[in-house]
Amino acid sequence: MEKIRQLKLDTKIYLAAFLLLGVISMMMSLQKKEENPAPQAPDVPNSVDTFIPRGFVLVPIELANAESLSSLVGDLGGVVDLYLPGAEKKRNVKVAARIKLLRAPLNPNQYAVLIKESDSSRLLSVTGPFIAVVQNPDSKGTEIAESKKSSVRIDYQN
Repeated sequence: MEKIRQLKLDTKIYLAAFLLLGVISMMMSLQKKEENPAPQAPDVPNSVDTFIPRGFVLVPIELANAESLSSLVGDLGGVVDLYLPGAEKKRNVKVAARIKLLRAPLNPNQYAVLIKESDSSRLLSVTGPFIAVVQNPDSKGTEIAESKKSSVRIDYQN
């Protein structure tokens, strides 16, 4: 009978020690979480005007294929060619080649193109909506069409 009592006492001691270790480990894990708070996600910028390189402008444009384009380019945008859709049985007209397209951070369905300030009036003289064709992002040099037969090459780094 004495052995049974001793066994029950030993079991209670082991159980108490096990519970005490569990409580201590929980307290230590909670303390570690408080000391190292999780990094917060970066704030979404309210505007992108502070990121425009000197001598360049962002020109908002209307895209006829904006919905399908949104699934092809990343969160920031990409490099595209811009076309004016042709009327029935007419060819599409290339307006710009290898131009940097950016998505608006607050409204991902809105797009703008990054071009030299001196070329903005040529692009603005053409009324959209445009069709954007995705290019390789490693493409260099931008072209803004002056007329159907000629275009101007503008070299800059993306």
